[in-house]
Amino acid sequence: MKTYQIVIAAVLLLAVGFGAGFYTHRAMAVKRIQRVAQMRFSEGFENNFFRIIEPTDEQREQLSPIVAHYAGQIAAKNRESRLQQKALIDSMHAEVKPMLTPEQVERLERFSRRFRDFKKHPGKKGEKKYHPREKKAQ
Repeated sequence: MKTYQIVIAAVLLLAVGFGAGFYTHRAMAVKRIQRVAQMRFSEGFENNFFRIIEPTDEQREQLSPIVAHYAGQIAAKNRESRLQQKALIDSMHAEVKPMLTPEQVERLERFSRRFRDFKKHPGKKGEKKYHPREKKAQ
């Protein structure tokens, strides 16, 4: 009986360890992804740059105008790139729709609509933001 209890305790401990490791890894990955996503915007790029180099107050004062100038240009290029990507996707949809069944067209439009809605209304400040697939899984 005692061996049985030890085995059960070991299995439970192992399961708890796997669970904790999984959620810790997920939290770290989400944080990294968010940091990269923030770099598309001027402020996020600047914050990440200064976080990496850890400048002194004097250096930060000297570097800020330079970094702000380039961060603005990088953010503008990111916006431009996203618009070009959207135009390409719209062109592809227009070209492939005639070859799809009505059901496939509906699925494609539903996916596009969900993605657009998510980007328009990602959540209020401080509220956890979910991708449409994540919300469905909860």
